[in-house]
Amino acid sequence: MMETQRYRQTRFIGLCGGLKNILLAGLKIIFGITGHSHALLADGIHSLSDLVIDSVVIIAAKFGSKAADEDHPYGHGRIETAATVLLALILAIAAVTIIINAIMMIATPYHPIEPSYYVLWIALSSVLLNELLYYATKRIAKQVKSKLLMTNACHHRSDSASSIAVVLGVIGVWLGFPKLDAIAAIIVALMIFKIAWDFAWHSIRELVDTALTREETKKIKLFIKEIPGVKAIHQLRTRSIAGSIFCDVHVLVDPRISVSEGHYIGQEVDKRLIAAFPDITDVVVHIDTEDDELNNPSRYLPDRATLLKILEKQWGSILPKMVIKTAIFHYLEGKVSIELKLPLALMHQLDLEQNLKKIMSTEKFITDIKFFYYKN
Repeated sequence: MMETQRYRQTRFIGLCGGLKNILLAGLKIIFGITGHSHALLADGIHSLSDLVIDSVVIIAAKFGSKAADEDHPYGHGRIETAATVLLALILAIAAVTIIINAIMMIATPYHPIEPSYYVLWIALSSVLLNELLYYATKRIAKQVKSKLLMTNACHHRSDSASSIAVVLGVIGVWLGFPKLDAIAAIIVALMIFKIAWDFAWHSIRELVDTALTREETKKIKLFIKEIPGVKAIHQLRTRSIAGSIFCDVHVLVDPRISVSEGHYIGQEVDKRLIAAFPDITDVVVHIDTEDDELNNPSRYLPDRATLLKILEKQWGSILPKMVIKTAIFHYLEGKVSIELKLPLALMHQLDLEQNLKKIMSTEKFITDIKFFYYKN
């Protein structure tokens, strides 16, 4: 999905939430005062504070949907993740506040004025609107894979639960149980706090680059191992950014294949992983010719430039310079093996191969030399 489309959908549902909160906040505050309902008035103030949250959602979605740039090569998705933590914190604070107020209401004896009948209809209308927006936001959150939107959807559900507490409180007062609204408020607040904890925990884990679960990682490993040309894998690392999964992996291939074939296998791993796992958006493949996860036996071997100087010193008088320059080196298990391509005319030169192999007696890290002859 294109980033602009993702932002448009998030902005649309965010604006819907904002309009809903403006409407409900006005109705709840006005009718909470005129209808003698402290619960509805508090719920109206709660809806008014939700406007701030809707603004955070829209702003975070705008900046979080920006494409990767030089300063942010992995994109700006972490803005959404950080905003999710902020929303979860606001939810948690709201839950604690509700619990404290409810406990104070239970502890303090009072005789409330009976709320007007329309308070119940305002509260029920709030439940209906919040539930409709909850399902709409949840559907879009799944489409665009946004934890921020999913958190906001749950916030709409918490608003709905808050209005249910108002309904229970009003009915409780009418039936002669004035403490019922406070008890219901505590239950609702605990539900809100659980939602806040879950989203904050998952988002914080994402911010510190926590890997996928063992089951998800195992599926990815098994899938890569089935790709033709892959002998084994190690050092698979994963992380999530705003619903997208980033992977990097070391793939072991046959050490005798060409560099271009190894590159082709790496491209296949990238292409097939993204096709098979829709949430994976970026794959970095490191091609290995030996398993160097625990140790790197070839680390201290001389590089190509140093090797060429050694070969030119030893073979410069018996081989054309171009033959030495085009030598192929294989670094395996702490040793070097060499492949030489020789003109067919040199095939009949007496003792050529034996003279070339004398280098192995002085350069102990060279363990094998293979000769291939070609026609000019």
